[in-house]
Amino acid sequence: MSVGCAGLLRSAPGRRRTGTDGPRCLPGRAAPGHLRSARARVERAPPAAGLGKVPLRPPRAGYVHVHVKMDLVYGLVWLLTVLLEGISGQGVYAPPTVRIVHSGLACNIEEERYSERVYTIREGETLELTCLVTGHPRPQIRWTKTAGSASDRFQDSSVFNETLRITNIQRHQGGRYYCKAENGLGSPAIKSIRVDVYYLDDPVVTVHQSIGEAKEQFYYERTVFLRCVANSNPPVRYSWRRGQEVLLQGSDKGVEIYEPFFTQGETKILKLKNLRPQDYANYSCTASVRNVCNIPDKMVSFRLSNKTASPSIKLLVDDPIVVNPGEAITLVCVTTGGEPVPSLTWVRSFGTLPEKTVLNGGTLTIPAITSEDAGTYSCIANNNVGNPAKKSTNIVVRALKKGRFWITPDPYHKDDNIQIGREVKISCQVEAVPSEELTFSWFKNGRPLRSSERMVITQTDPDVSPGTTNLDIIDLKFTDFGTYTCVASLKGGGISDISIDVNISSSTDPPAVEPAFLEIRQGQDRSVTMSCRVLRAYPIRVLTYEWRLGNKLLRTGQFDSQEYTEYPVKSLSNENYGVYNCSIINEAGAGRCSFLVTGKAYAPEFYYDTYNPVWQNRHRVYSYSLQWTQMNPEAVDRIVAYRLGIRQAGQQRWWEQEIKINGNIQKGELITYNLTELIKPEAYEVRLTPLTKFGEGDSTIRVIKYSAPVNPHLREFHCGFEDGNICLFTQDDTDNFDWTKQSTATRNTKYTPNTGPNADRSGSKEGFYMYIETSRPRLEGEKARLLSPVFSIAPKNPYGPTNTAYCFSFFYHMYGQHIGVLNVYLRLKGQTTIENPLWSSSGNKGQRWNEAHVNIYPITSFQLIFEGIRGPGIEGDIAIDDVSIAEGECAKQDLTTKNSVDGAVGILVHIWLFPVIVLISILSPRR
Repeated sequence: MSVGCAGLLRSAPGRRRTGTDGPRCLPGRAAPGHLRSARARVERAPPAAGLGKVPLRPPRAGYVHVHVKMDLVYGLVWLLTVLLEGISGQGVYAPPTVRIVHSGLACNIEEERYSERVYTIREGETLELTCLVTGHPRPQIRWTKTAGSASDRFQDSSVFNETLRITNIQRHQGGRYYCKAENGLGSPAIKSIRVDVYYLDDPVVTVHQSIGEAKEQFYYERTVFLRCVANSNPPVRYSWRRGQEVLLQGSDKGVEIYEPFFTQGETKILKLKNLRPQDYANYSCTASVRNVCNIPDKMVSFRLSNKTASPSIKLLVDDPIVVNPGEAITLVCVTTGGEPVPSLTWVRSFGTLPEKTVLNGGTLTIPAITSEDAGTYSCIANNNVGNPAKKSTNIVVRALKKGRFWITPDPYHKDDNIQIGREVKISCQVEAVPSEELTFSWFKNGRPLRSSERMVITQTDPDVSPGTTNLDIIDLKFTDFGTYTCVASLKGGGISDISIDVNISSSTDPPAVEPAFLEIRQGQDRSVTMSCRVLRAYPIRVLTYEWRLGNKLLRTGQFDSQEYTEYPVKSLSNENYGVYNCSIINEAGAGRCSFLVTGKAYAPEFYYDTYNPVWQNRHRVYSYSLQWTQMNPEAVDRIVAYRLGIRQAGQQRWWEQEIKINGNIQKGELITYNLTELIKPEAYEVRLTPLTKFGEGDSTIRVIKYSAPVNPHLREFHCGFEDGNICLFTQDDTDNFDWTKQSTATRNTKYTPNTGPNADRSGSKEGFYMYIETSRPRLEGEKARLLSPVFSIAPKNPYGPTNTAYCFSFFYHMYGQHIGVLNVYLRLKGQTTIENPLWSSSGNKGQRWNEAHVNIYPITSFQLIFEGIRGPGIEGDIAIDDVSIAEGECAKQDLTTKNSVDGAVGILVHIWLFPVIVLISILSPRR
């Protein structure tokens, strides 16, 4: 067994293992998706099983490895495990756990006390939060914001995904985000993170006089206030200038600068006391948030003169304006005063202006107006002096809409049925604009009706129920049954009438029954009983029922006093499976209960928490440990096999084979099937279908992807940075900036030309790589450091250290006239402050990917560190891709041809580590 599989078996303690031979799935490289051969191994982990030693190599075809050697202690542990797991009966079922990781464009990420996490981001950037979950069955994920649903605050498509992505994030989208995972076991798992959105709006300067002194112009000995306002997060700082002169509190006796108490931090006021000639000048207000998130300062200017005056306007239209749909409307607004010259804008009291609106200065035109365009339109003149001037008019579009009716069977009796000899009231309501033009007329079977002693037509008070007319039929007779029509119209015409038809007849209701549909799964030779219940029916008398299987009549009967009817099947067989319909009938119609009785097995449940599911046995292929449990295995007949279908992602053809199952599957039992000879780094779609003697059950489909093993006992490691967690690489907290995950297809359109890759190492524009962005505000010499996961070394000799060699290789891209330095370091366990240089390169290497190979000889667990150093300019992006570590030394031709200069540092590390290895070997305890 490879090391990856060994880790897999250790993740489920107490499993018993059985091995069977099966065909081997081998997707061919020449024809993707074709299976050249088949080799697989089925492992089943029941809820209670023994602890066995894990073999170091996989068993070959035709062999079953059974380890029975066990001392007394292991025997007692095994017995205890059997008892405990037998009691719980849950197998690998586990409640959910959850944690949130972040990516995207963060300005700052703080880990506060009491597990508070704050993610700071600039408005307009992309927020990306990933919810990592474990648990079986696979937990369902839902993102929420604050205390409610987040679906109205960001894209619905991402609310139920593991990764929540909000592009162009806005300030109102800040707040606390929760990831909730639940799978029906235990309590839901919930984690949260607070998102703080930073922004700075353009400042606005407004000018006001002291209360009671406002005139059309500003005279001498008047007090003037210049108010500067800017919306921001974090709080803004203001500074004032008069011309080129910086104004500070106390620098000029005629000037006072302060913040109103009720708007502290949001507004800065410049008070000019007893206006002087030198106060007529250009004033500028600068708003700053101290460059947080690289948000630049913003400035606004205003010129104060002796002609400065607030705006005034005039509206050249009537109020209100009543029009028919389809007409064109033009509203004209002109300024009559104001300095500086006011700007004119049109607004609507509710909502935005119609999209078809044409604006030309102060003129607004709405072509082909509709009812949705009606409302109050206002013209606003503003020059930031005093209060804006506003004039409004109301547009009324004549319309009839939303006609409805209701029937009151008998106002004097508590009876919902229409009965002869009693009173019936028909009410008809229509929304009309304008309401004073609304008129009604009534018809019976197409003939006009007039109010009489038995047919009373009235109109409801508009203040009580506007737009409503009533027809009261007193002492209902059989001849009164028929169709009554209420017609609503507007005086003056031009608008289509609305007609509402109401049918008056004797009341009957067909039976309402439950269940409308129910699926029943049951194995052969077992019994099942179906029950159909009557909820309501009118008339209740003369209720009959009939049971059918397909078109075959099974049973008929009549209800006495019971409310339900049952049909039992004592022993199911192939002839008894199908759709059973129970029809319950009265004179008004029938209600139907449907039952689907089937022997189909439930769908398997894929297990997503497999420890290290990917393991490799050759350089270009990988193997995958596919695991699942069976949902409700006892519900139907014994599952005798699974049909496994597999196809390469993007292909159409499925390749199928059967996996034989011996014995009964227990609830929670973990089944393992190893897929081998899969091509790196292709993804595959896997379909699993249970088979019983009834036939096929429900299928389940999942996608398996090639990704690097998590903290393996190292035999082989490969990372192309394609998965969301970038193979557990992390950013160093001590550097100046971070490495960025990037693909050519998703990169920013404003990227710096003449530097960086135009595709990933394989030539794909959709593939990902890691790179350092050297654009501003990065400075020369600043460092970005990327840390690999910690790799554990399994000693070959239990009484001494290992001297295993590994070939470390990666691809690097260094193109641009300002390329700095790329360094790689080796950090051993326990030496957090000592980093051994492995490899280094600097300068422009051209628009291509280069490969580096280095031999490393770690004596304990280790990490690899990629360090990118910014060069003298912005054209200095450095990228890495396809990082690999394989057991054994690199081929000599790789070291000499591709890394003869840059790789020399790695050889020095080997020489430096040799005396350390010898010394530890001498000091280690002997057997």
